[in-house]
Amino acid sequence: MKKILCGLLVVCVLCLVSGCGNKQSEIFKSIELDGSKCKIEDSIDSHGGFHGDGDYFARIKCSDIDYNELSKNWKKLPLSEPLVKVTEMEQCDDKGCSNIYDKFSIPVIDNGYYYFIDRQNDSKNKFDDTELNNRSSWNFTLAILDTDTGIIYYYELDT
Repeated sequence: MKKILCGLLVVCVLCLVSGCGNKQSEIFKSIELDGSKCKIEDSIDSHGGFHGDGDYFARIKCSDIDYNELSKNWKKLPLSEPLVKVTEMEQCDDKGCSNIYDKFSIPVIDNGYYYFIDRQNDSKNKFDDTELNNRSSWNFTLAILDTDTGIIYYYELDT
């Protein structure tokens, strides 16, 4: 019994040291970016609703990102048509209606890249957003990198 408890303690310590469960490391792994020179400045998480519905937003400040080393899944702005529709769509709650730019104070970004992941179960290609608006629910991640400021606006939506 002592060996099992010691083993669990070692695993827990290793997880803490290596960042297991660390939201920042999860974010950067999911968007294929080295986050070692980045820090989450602000975040909001409303998950916890029915079936885990909700959204997560993070504003992440980065320094010294080599934009030439972004994975092929990062695309140059502007956003694709389906993503423009999603980001500009009014979402309403008990506090009123707004789109994600208003809700999370995302400025207009002229220079940068975006990264999209479709997390819907029936998605055939997780990097393809063409079928995004033809569904009754959304499960996706969108990251927008402003190359002028070095800020990443990270957004997860689960409906």
